[in-house]
Amino acid sequence: MFAADTLSRAVDRQEETETCATEIKAYVDMVVASLPVSADRTDQIKQETEKDETMKELKVAIQEGWPEEKKDCPVRIRDYWACRSELTVVDGIIFKGCKFVIPASLRKEMLKKIHEGHLGEEKCKRRAREVMYWPRINLDISQLTAACELCLTFRPRQQAEPLLPHLVTSRPYYKVGADLFDCDGKSHIVVTDYYSNYPEVATLQSTASKAVIAFMKSTFARHGVPCVVFTDNGPQFSSSEFKKFSEEWGFRHDTSSPNYPRSNGLAENAVKIVKGLMRKAHAGNEDFHRSLMIYRSAPLENRLSPAQMLMGRRIRTNLPIREDLLDTPHTSLVKTFKLKQKIKQKRLYDRKAKPLTALKPGDTVKIRNHNTGMWSQQGKVEKQVAPRSYEILTDGGTTLRRNRIDLCPKQSSETEMQDPTTTAVTSESMVTENAQVAETVPETMKEQRPKRNVKPPERLIEVM
Repeated sequence: MFAADTLSRAVDRQEETETCATEIKAYVDMVVASLPVSADRTDQIKQETEKDETMKELKVAIQEGWPEEKKDCPVRIRDYWACRSELTVVDGIIFKGCKFVIPASLRKEMLKKIHEGHLGEEKCKRRAREVMYWPRINLDISQLTAACELCLTFRPRQQAEPLLPHLVTSRPYYKVGADLFDCDGKSHIVVTDYYSNYPEVATLQSTASKAVIAFMKSTFARHGVPCVVFTDNGPQFSSSEFKKFSEEWGFRHDTSSPNYPRSNGLAENAVKIVKGLMRKAHAGNEDFHRSLMIYRSAPLENRLSPAQMLMGRRIRTNLPIREDLLDTPHTSLVKTFKLKQKIKQKRLYDRKAKPLTALKPGDTVKIRNHNTGMWSQQGKVEKQVAPRSYEILTDGGTTLRRNRIDLCPKQSSETEMQDPTTTAVTSESMVTENAQVAETVPETMKEQRPKRNVKPPERLIEVM
């Protein structure tokens, strides 16, 4: 028998280990008792765990020890390798921390309970995260909510897509946008040049195609016939009269997606500006046409006014101006500035946008109702008629044209609990990306100034 001296550090390791194990078991028992799970449900989980072969192998690994490397781990329980240090067995039930590890036979039932109330994907995941776990549980919840008919019908509108800007035109009045609006109880029309932002405005006695065509003829007679006229799908622009007008005058008529006015953003912005001028002029008892003239002559960010870019000259207003400044304008840098502005706008806009998956003919989609905001209609994709614009044949037999942001692919109603397949996401490339960005952008943009001819004096020695 040996007696330890007073300086000995020997301790009873067995007693310390037993004490630690007792404390851990007491803590786990306390956590289990505090979980919001009934005794019957706990017994059910325990019984199904005992029947499940994967759970049996997992118990053995937890109680007897895991192999040194993942490749030596049994295939059935490799999914638990990453969280092996968190797994414990208490009264025949496997826990990951404080969460039940659910056997495969109970997972479909648990998914239904998680999804009760249709709270959405993220809230369902948070509910499940509190009490239960199994490998790829988040994927199973995502697939379930994506296939739920009620969730698809009442889901919010989709996120914005990356900006798809119009081509930067190379000359004035190559492309114009048109739109109708109401102000002070009267109907008006605005036509805006994509190159110069120069607005033409008129009050309409009627919103019929005949009145719209008459105004456009007057405008084109002043500035020339554009190559492209971009409008929405209003009845004035979709009529046979307007189609005949475009053929006779020799311009292409392009339209935006129905219920998607942002496609005609330039005209929409012009409406906002002109409507503001009208209201201010009316409130201040001022002349609207004078306000319109001032807007047309005011320099934009590129230091050129809409009148300068369209007509090649400054227009005379109520401000005093030197006569020589009315003679020779300089518009050579407009296209370069517009291109830089478009690139900057796209970069800023795309920060909060991402592309949606392209649709193919035959795809089943849900259609967003713009009156209610719900995804209440369903149909199949017929064809793509323009970038991000599709023709849809609804279940009721009606053919609709919608922008991609108002169409949501409908997945299978059955949730398959397996590894997800990789979906290739494609997005339409910008029309101007390759053709326009390659152009040389000058480092400085200096306004040229008029010069006078200087005649040097004759010298006496040169005369002799």
